[in-house]
Amino acid sequence: MEFRAESECDHKPVWVGRVALAGCDSCQRIEWFSNAGPIDPAEAMAALFGSYDLVGTMDALGAPTPEVLVYRPPNGRKRRNLDAVPKHVWLRAGPHLWMSHDGEVLLLAPTQALLFENLTRGA
Repeated sequence: MEFRAESECDHKPVWVGRVALAGCDSCQRIEWFSNAGPIDPAEAMAALFGSYDLVGTMDALGAPTPEVLVYRPPNGRKRRNLDAVPKHVWLRAGPHLWMSHDGEVLLLAPTQALLFENLTRGA
C-alpha cells in the first residue's frame, strides 16, 4: 500500500465523545487525539469501538490481510461512531491494525498473529 506525504493531505479531526480522529483515505491512516493531544491508538479504538460485538471472521479481498474480523455495533447510537471514518477504504489505525467499514459493520485487519488472537479471545 502506498502512502502519501502528510503535507499533501488535509486532516480534519472529527470528535466522537472524548476522542477525535482524523481518518484520511489519501494517506490511508488514522490519527487519534484527545483534549490533551495525541493518544494511543489502542485506547482510542477501545473508547470508540470497545462495545462492538465480534460476530466472526471473513475472507477479505483488498484488505491488508487475507482474513478480517467483523464487528457489529450494539445499537444505532454506537453505529454513528463509524461515520467519523471514511467508508470502504482500509486505514492504518495502529502499528499492526487496519480498519474499514461499510456503515453497518466494522472490519479489523490485524497484521500481527498475537493481535489477531487477542482480539478474538473469549469470542
